[in-house]
Amino acid sequence: MLRCIWPADMEWKFDEQEMFRLAGDAWKNGLPLMGMPSGAGLPNAGFSIWPFALLHGIYPTPLFMAMGVQWLNVLALALMVYCAMRYEEPVKTKILWGLAAYAVSLMPVLFARKIWAQDLMPVFMAVMWWGFLHRHQWFALVLTGVFCAFAGQLHLSGFFYAGGFLLAMLLFKKFTRKQWLWLFAGAIPAALPGIPWILAVFNGGGGISHLSNIVKLEYWLRLLTDTPGFNMYYFAAGEWKTFMLFPAGTYLPLIVACGIAALVLIGIYKTIKTGFSEIKPSHPIGFLLLAFVVFPGILITLSGIPVRSHYMIGALPFASVLLSLIVSRTFKYGTQLIVILQLIYTLLFLYFIHQADILRGDYGTPYRKQITQTSENHPSNPPLPVPD
Repeated sequence: MLRCIWPADMEWKFDEQEMFRLAGDAWKNGLPLMGMPSGAGLPNAGFSIWPFALLHGIYPTPLFMAMGVQWLNVLALALMVYCAMRYEEPVKTKILWGLAAYAVSLMPVLFARKIWAQDLMPVFMAVMWWGFLHRHQWFALVLTGVFCAFAGQLHLSGFFYAGGFLLAMLLFKKFTRKQWLWLFAGAIPAALPGIPWILAVFNGGGGISHLSNIVKLEYWLRLLTDTPGFNMYYFAAGEWKTFMLFPAGTYLPLIVACGIAALVLIGIYKTIKTGFSEIKPSHPIGFLLLAFVVFPGILITLSGIPVRSHYMIGALPFASVLLSLIVSRTFKYGTQLIVILQLIYTLLFLYFIHQADILRGDYGTPYRKQITQTSENHPSNPPLPVPD
C-alpha cells in the first residue's frame, strides 16, 4: 500500500509525459504496433502502450494513470501472496516474509509509482508463477503463454524473465508435452502483434550488446544494491547527502541504511559458512529463484546489453525472498527486523519527496510541483485536482 501514498508526487518527465500522450493517441488512431524509443536506442513494442491506453480510456488524467499502475502492482503482490499460500510450511512462511520485504523495499515502491511500461512487469511475473502452480489446468497454461509472449513486448527485460522461466520448466521437466502445447497455444497468437517490432529491431542495426557489459556483471551487482532498496542514487543522485541528514539533521535514513546493510552482510557471511540448501532445484524456493532470478540473470548477462535498475523489476519479488532467507540467518527475528527497517527507510524517502520542490537526479520535479508551477505561471489555466 506504500505505492499509493502521495501519488501526485510521482515522476513527470519526458517518458511519463510521452506515454500519456501516446496512450491518448491510441484512442484516436488505434492501438500502435510500435512504442516510444528506448534509452538503449531500440524501439519499444507497441504493446508497451496498450495497458496505458486502457487506463487513459477509463479516465484520461496522468494522476489516474499513475494510480492505475500502483493498483496493478498491488494486485500483482496480492496474486504473489496467493501463490505463496499454496506451499506447505515452512516454505510458505519464508516466501511470505520475502514478499513482505519486497512490498516495503524502496526500489519496488518507487517503480510502482511511474507511468512506465516496465513498471507493470510484476503483474507478468505473478501470472507466470500462478500458471506454474496451476499447470495441470489447460486454461492456466494458455494464459501463461499469453503473458510470456507479451512480457517481452512490454519491455526488453521481459524476454529474459520469460526465457528464464521457460528454461527452468524445460531443464527441470515441469511441463509434459501436452502442457507445452497448451502453453504455446497461448504464446503464439500473443506474439503476432510483436512481429513488426521485431523486424524493426533487426532492420535498425547498431546493436547495444557489448562484451564489456558481460564482464561488468551489472545484473548481479544490482541484486545486491536494489533488492534491499539502497539504490536511491538511481532516482535522486544529487540528493543523497541531503536525504541522509533528513529530517532536520537527524541522520535517521543513514542509521536505518546502516542497520539494513549490517543485517545483509552478516547474513551473507553466515550463509557462506552454513551453506544454502534452499537454492537446490528440488527445493520449492530454489526452483523459484532459479526460474525468476538466476536463469534470467544468466541470460541477460550473456546478452551483453547494459543492465539498468529498471531491468531488475521482474527479479525483485523473488530476490527479496532470497534476501529474507539470508537475513534469517542473522538472529531469530532478522527477517522481521529487515522488513521494519526497509519500511522506515521507504517512508522517509517518500516523505522526503513530498517535501522537496525538485529531486536532483532522474526523479526531477514531482508532478504536484509541476502543475502548481504551471498554474502560478499561467493563472488562466487552473491546476488539475491533486489529492493530498
